[in-house]
Amino acid sequence: MQFGVSYFGVRNPQHFQRDLEDIARLGFTSIIFTFSEEDHRFYQGSLAEFVRRTHQQGLKACIDPWGVGGVFGGEAFSERGAWDLEGQQRRSDGRPLPLLCPNSVELRMYLQRWITTVAEVLQADAIFWDEPHFYIPLGESRTQGLWSCWCRRCQEHFRVRYGQSLPPTETVEVRQDKQAAVAQLISDVTAMAAGQGLHNIVCILPEHDDLEGLQTKCDLFAANPHLDILATDPYPLWHRRDIATTQVFCAALLQACQRHHKAAQMWIQGFRVPAGQEHLLGEEMCLMARCGIDDIAIWSYLATGYMSSHTCADAPRVWEVFTQTMQALR
Repeated sequence: MQFGVSYFGVRNPQHFQRDLEDIARLGFTSIIFTFSEEDHRFYQGSLAEFVRRTHQQGLKACIDPWGVGGVFGGEAFSERGAWDLEGQQRRSDGRPLPLLCPNSVELRMYLQRWITTVAEVLQADAIFWDEPHFYIPLGESRTQGLWSCWCRRCQEHFRVRYGQSLPPTETVEVRQDKQAAVAQLISDVTAMAAGQGLHNIVCILPEHDDLEGLQTKCDLFAANPHLDILATDPYPLWHRRDIATTQVFCAALLQACQRHHKAAQMWIQGFRVPAGQEHLLGEEMCLMARCGIDDIAIWSYLATGYMSSHTCADAPRVWEVFTQTMQALR
């Protein structure tokens, strides 16, 4: 089995060396490094050193476009989303958002430079395309039914696809069109990455309220010829679901990957785990393995114990559960 762990928040190679030795000793096979717009501007050399040392330990190094453009998952802010005005998303009420549109040329141009850095400067093994998505409304915006994107590109994209104007409400057709736009973006950037010798891992946001849509989504992304590994992160504790529901996500992922001859990866929630529920993560890992998943990763190192907003009630216990279950599965 393969086991991965995400790593962020440290950019000092001396501090990383200690953590790297711990990660290697525990038996992890890959590290997923976040590489935000800030990192791209200020920490290229530091991350290149992290990758070099990771390879020396015999582990694979994957790079995550953390929060890039506001289109990929992560807590990092996007400078490009704030300053590339022509490429911004527009909310359904016309308000511009500090996020780049997946249909925009501006996002693709930036990602081309970002990919080149990952390949030539960092010399990593793969890119982990983390939860690509349009704007996700929260709070009042969600209750008001606001959505994105209403920019001229998205309006034209919908008109070409459906032969009619983009409606003011987020219909089924709008959601399908948005998903197609994200899939096209990922197709474009994975082709760029593959052209520079990088492998591609795509982690899709799970469809919790539409299981039929989940299978369709898995198949859509698995069909990408430049994809090597398709992943998803059901995080049942985060979504207040029974651990047993993870089996549904494993089945959909594996079916799509087998059909399109891709590898499958599943993620475990190592953040904001409530007190007393730590053991459930070990049970979920065993369930994944029984379903046929042989590549499991955790977000993130030390159960995110160093990120105060996302740490677990008992981060050391969460980390212990994951690493002990990892050894048992081996």
